[in-house]
Parts: sequence; structure tokens; C-alpha cells
Amino acid sequence: MKSIIKSILLILAGALTAGALLYGYSYFIRTAGPADGAESLSFVEIKPGDAVISHISGEVYLIREEKMITPRPGDAVQQGDIIKVVDDSWCQIHFVGKATMNLRSNTLLKIQKLLTSTRDIDVRTELLTGSMIYKVDRLNATDNLEVLAQEKIFRVEGTEFYIEARTDGGSRLSVREGTVAVLSDTENRDQLLDSVSEGETLDLRGWEEGTPLPAVRSLNSGERRIFEEESPAPPTDSREKLAALRIKTEPPGAQLYLDGRLSSSGTLNGLFSADKPLTILARKRGYKDLNMKLIPSEQDGSEIILKLAPLSIEESLKYEADTPAGESIEELKARFESESETLTAGFNRQIRESEAKLKEMEALSSSLQQTIAGLEGNNRTYIAEKRELQEQLDRSLEEQEKLRQLLLQIQELSADQ
Repeated sequence: MKSIIKSILLILAGALTAGALLYGYSYFIRTAGPADGAESLSFVEIKPGDAVISHISGEVYLIREEKMITPRPGDAVQQGDIIKVVDDSWCQIHFVGKATMNLRSNTLLKIQKLLTSTRDIDVRTELLTGSMIYKVDRLNATDNLEVLAQEKIFRVEGTEFYIEARTDGGSRLSVREGTVAVLSDTENRDQLLDSVSEGETLDLRGWEEGTPLPAVRSLNSGERRIFEEESPAPPTDSREKLAALRIKTEPPGAQLYLDGRLSSSGTLNGLFSADKPLTILARKRGYKDLNMKLIPSEQDGSEIILKLAPLSIEESLKYEADTPAGESIEELKARFESESETLTAGFNRQIRESEAKLKEMEALSSSLQQTIAGLEGNNRTYIAEKRELQEQLDRSLEEQEKLRQLLLQIQELSADQ
């Protein structure tokens, strides 16, 4: 009897263990796995000299030959292309073997010049508005990388830097590594304005050509945080196979950290090394962090959905208690000072523009008054000349009448004789 009970207990234990394993596997599949009906996994091969869009988050558009295209990771960029990144979006462009640029939210960039080969690169981009982070790897003596922003040329060597082009006409350069030369893009194109080194920022908001440049300053906490969280991955010059993946979260809007870098909020389309492990962290307020590691080439489809589990009330309270406030006092102070400087520069610029317009109007008014005075003087001259001519005409008519009378008298005298 005891042996029968023991056998039954063993069977039940085995069933429970198998059920637990099956539940765990199904939970993993539900938590992070390919979406139903997702596209099959595709691969892209890159090589030195290629210029491709490697990652997209949110809405990004490519304007080419007056046509607007919705690009996908792996699409090549060409000379003359304009890349538009809308609000809460992000895009990465990879110049294979040389450099990588991250285009941040609300950015418009034009590729003015793009000449690449397996050894050399000559790229000139114009940052029309918005901001970007540029990470440059090894450059040869014949390589040339330039960024044009608000009539300034930023010429780089091996470095990592951040550029912002503002709508008020100003620009800001922050350098994390290396050195960036700042040149004028006006008539004095080759004139070196300044050179910004590692750990420095040059803020040209409110600066006018011909006046002394503002002094460089050290990177503030906000600028350091941008580099730490949004710095592009190091460029690669190897010929490697990349897997095209679409990573999204449920619910949407979670922050995605790839290999420790903040890469997206909700959905990320990108090219990833096919055989290298990829570490993903999905984080959203009110939900449990989801950590996972995967190898892109081993995925069943091109789309991966990360399903976040909500926190309980107790877990939420503990999370709120353990999570520090969004910004420290120093960061709030730095942001306030930066925004105040921006507003002050904008107001000063408007005042200068208004004063210049007022001077132009005063000069125009003075010119009009002189013209009117001149016309009035000319009019008086014309009236006097007209009066004088009229008097001369009247005198001439009188002389003619006298001459006529004299001729009549002569004729009468001749007739009497």
C-alpha cells in the first residue's frame, strides 16, 4: 500500500514539475518573442564605404528628389538627401568604418556632400535645425568630415561631439573627445574662429559675426548626460552580416536600453550584429523591468515584442520611494540657466533687430523728407519760371501789338503819298 502511495506521489511531483517548466516556457514566449504573423528574419551585409540608416525610432522621413520616403534600417543615404526626424523620434546613420551620427528629436539634416570609398571619406552635412551627436573613429589624412550649422563650419578629427542648431540663429557645440575646429561659412570661409577641445562647450547663441567669440566653458551635467545616454555605438569597419529587427513593447512607450545605451521609447527598428549577443532592458513607470539577452540570428522573425508585467501596489510604492527625482538641483539649475540664456539671447536679438529696423525707417523717413523738400523747391522754381515766362510772353505780345500798329501807320502814310 505504501509503495502505491509513494508511486502516486512521485507521479504527481513529476506532473507538477513538467507543468511548471511548461508554464515558464510559455511565459517566456509570451513575454519576449516574435509577434504572430511577423515577417521572417532578414539580413543586411555592410562593408567599409557604405552609408546606411542603421536605427530608427518613431517617425523618420527621407526627402529625395522632392519625394518623401519612409526609410527602413539598411537603406542607403545619398548626396542631396534630407532626413527629417519628428518629435519624440530618433535616427542613426552609419558611415561604415568611419563615423556614426545620431539625429535627435525634431531635427532636419541635409547631406550636402557624400563621397565614400573603402579607404577615404568626404562628408559634409548641414544641420538645418535640431541637434545631433557625431562619433568619429579613425580618420586618414585625406578624410574630411564637416558639419554646417547656422553659417558655421565644424571640422572634425577623431572625436565625439554634439551640435545644436537653434531656430533663433544660434548654435552650440559640446565636445566629449578630441578636438573640433570652428570656421566661418561667410566670405572668410577659411578663417578659424576657435578650436573646442575635450570636455568643453562653445555656445554661440546670440553671437554676431565680427564680435569677440564667447569663452568656452566646461560641459555641464545635462550635456554629459546626453553623451552618456545617447552616444552612438562605436563604428565598425568589418564586413559583417547584420540582422534587421523591430523591437517593440507592450504597453508602448517603454524606454529601451540596448547594451546599456538608451536607444528608444517604445519601438526600435535597427540593424544588429547577427551573431553577437544583444542585451535589452525595457523600463516603464508602473511596470517591472524586463531584462533579456538574445542573439539576433537565432530569432524566428523580424519583430520582437516585450510584454511588461505591471507592478503591484506595494511594488509601485517601493519603486517610487527608491527612485530619485527626475532632475537634481544642479541639473535643474543648469537647465534653468541654459533656458534663461536662450530667452535672453532671443530677446536681445529681437531688440537689436527692432533697433536696426527703426534706424532703417528713420533713415528712410529722412530721405523722403529731403526728397519732398527738394520737390517743393523744384516746384517753387518751376512756378517762378512759369511766371517769368508768362510775363515775357505778355511783353512780347505787347511789343507785337505796337509793331502791328506801327506797320498800319506806315501803310496809311504810304497810301496818302
